[in-house]
Amino acid sequence: MNWLVKANAAAEARSSRAPLEEKIMMMRRPVSIERAYALFGLLLGALPSASIFLKLFGRHSSSSEILLSGWSWLFLLSSIACGLAGRFIGSKLSSGAEVAERGSWVRMLFNAPLIGALWGLCTGVLGGFILFYFGAIFGAIFAIPVGMLAFMLFMPLHRLLSHGGMIEAQHLWPLACGVTLTLTALILGL
Repeated sequence: MNWLVKANAAAEARSSRAPLEEKIMMMRRPVSIERAYALFGLLLGALPSASIFLKLFGRHSSSSEILLSGWSWLFLLSSIACGLAGRFIGSKLSSGAEVAERGSWVRMLFNAPLIGALWGLCTGVLGGFILFYFGAIFGAIFAIPVGMLAFMLFMPLHRLLSHGGMIEAQHLWPLACGVTLTLTALILGL
């Protein structure tokens, strides 16, 4: 009788895992959670920082003056540094995001802005070092609210679209680009 109980428990465990494994196997281009958050961090680090620079310093100059000035190249380097830092920090914070996504919805919605604030702090500081070191302070000040809002939007949607920590690439790109470009448009519209 014990053998039958164990066999039934094993069969039930296999059948409960089967739909998840089938969904992952049916994905054409699955993306791990670490890579998904790294790509999201790359986009989120580069585009909003460039829009902040354009909003702060591009309004008073013509487009030809902006392209020819030395400051524009410095801001471009800073945006690239923010993108690379965002990619690195996003991949490192993916394990915390994975734990938050597997928990309850309330816990995830509470942790999303905290993870976003940590992402913004690290990315802003690392990307701001390009601007004579004091840019790290301003980088963190600008990146923390962007990170908080972005992660509050991205994490629940990632949770809904992923299966077992994997998300289809055709779902990830519109999600990551949509959140990032929405925030970029919001910054440019202010």
